[in-house]
Amino acid sequence: MTPRSRAALATFLLMVMFTLAGCAEPGGGESSSGDAMAREPASRSSDASGGSTSESRDVSSGAKQSVATTPLNREVISTGQISVSTRSISKARADVIRLVTSYDGSVADEQTDSDQGGRLHDSALTLRVPTASFGEAMDALARIGKVQHQSRKSEDVTTQVLDNDARIRAAERAIRQIELLLGRAEEIRDIIAIESDLARRQADLDSLKSQQAWLEDQTSLSTINVQLSRPSKAPEDEARGFLAGLSDGWDAMGTATVALLTVLGAVLPFAVLVVLFGVPVRMVLRRRVSAVSAPARST
Repeated sequence: MTPRSRAALATFLLMVMFTLAGCAEPGGGESSSGDAMAREPASRSSDASGGSTSESRDVSSGAKQSVATTPLNREVISTGQISVSTRSISKARADVIRLVTSYDGSVADEQTDSDQGGRLHDSALTLRVPTASFGEAMDALARIGKVQHQSRKSEDVTTQVLDNDARIRAAERAIRQIELLLGRAEEIRDIIAIESDLARRQADLDSLKSQQAWLEDQTSLSTINVQLSRPSKAPEDEARGFLAGLSDGWDAMGTATVALLTVLGAVLPFAVLVVLFGVPVRMVLRRRVSAVSAPARST
């Protein structure tokens, strides 16, 4: 190969290399731009995922906070006793019944006594009012008359209620499982054993439900015992003077009259017998005496 041909070949090779280098540079820029575009969505996705993660964390923390700050519904059994003295038992009794009716309550028990004149002497009532109105009802009862004694008591049974509800749910699940086993049992001894266990668990469940009903009744309605009585007279408040003496004398005369009439009523039957039988006997005796004495006088 001549020197001229070698120079031409070298020139051609250089031109090819420059051409390839120029084509490779746009491709490299394209790939770098593609990498940048690829990195951009990735960063966006990472930002989005980071945002969603933070948002989910915020939501979960907010949920936990809401659960933590949600107040627990307390279950309380409230009972009260109040003794009131009033001059009119009948009016006070009517006020108590009207009061408990206004609170959507009821009179569970009542014992009322009256004196000889038919006037109410004292009255004892057992009231059931909604627990939410317990305090207001006690305050209203205290305004009926003069309060002699008053007491209130509240017992928190929230734990007992929750525990009883949980035991009921567990017992119901156990009974359902035992019923499934009973349906699959084939041998007599297995059936007898399963039925015995089922009966025992059913009895326990009935007992738990009875406790649940009692707790629901006691926590929804409060019990108030009301005692109504007349005010007792103090010695210094008793009447004195002429009117007091007249009243005492009148009472003494009435007592003596009652005693005399009582004695007269006891003696009257015997007096009637004496009149019915004594008078005829006396008349017969007088005639005989007169008949015997007449011949003696004639001689």
